[in-house]
Amino acid sequence: MHNPDFPGDTQSRYDRLVESYLATELRLVNSGLPSAQKSLSTLLAEPQPQISCADGTQQMMKRSELRYLSSLLDPADYDSLLLPMLIEMAGQHSEATVLCRTETELTLISAILEMHLQYERPGRLRIYKPQLALVRKKMPTTTQYVFSMPTANQEYDGALTKHREIGNN
Repeated sequence: MHNPDFPGDTQSRYDRLVESYLATELRLVNSGLPSAQKSLSTLLAEPQPQISCADGTQQMMKRSELRYLSSLLDPADYDSLLLPMLIEMAGQHSEATVLCRTETELTLISAILEMHLQYERPGRLRIYKPQLALVRKKMPTTTQYVFSMPTANQEYDGALTKHREIGNN
C-alpha cells in the first residue's frame, strides 16, 4: 500500500511491520556478539583466552586454534588480526561474507582455504558454503556469525545469480 504522506514510500504497512519484527529478532539473535575484539597477540598472551560478549557472557577460545592461526601468519601481523572474526549471514544460504578490517583477515582466510581470494568490495570477502564449512572447521572458536537482513543489493545479486544459473542450464 502506498503511503500518501511519503511520496517515495512504496512499502506496505504489513511490509514495514514484518521488517520491524525481523529487526527486533535479529537484535536478539546477535546479542551474543563480542562487545570488543582482541588481537591475536593479546589472546596468545592470556592464560585463558576469551572475549566479552554484548550479553555479558564470555567466549572462550582454544589455545591450539590460536597457535594454528599464528602458524599461518607473519608475527608482525598478530596485532592486526582481531578475533573473533565476524562472518555475516544475510539471507543467502549458499554464501557468507567475512568482514575484514585489515588485509590480515584476507591473508588468513586465503591460507586456510589454500587459494587466492579477493575482496568482493573493500572490507568484505564473499565465501561459499563449502569454503565456509572449512573455515568454521579450522576456526570454530575464533569466528562468530553475524545475522543481518539482506540489502537491496544482496537481493539483486542473489536474483542475478539465480538468473545466470537458470540461463546456464
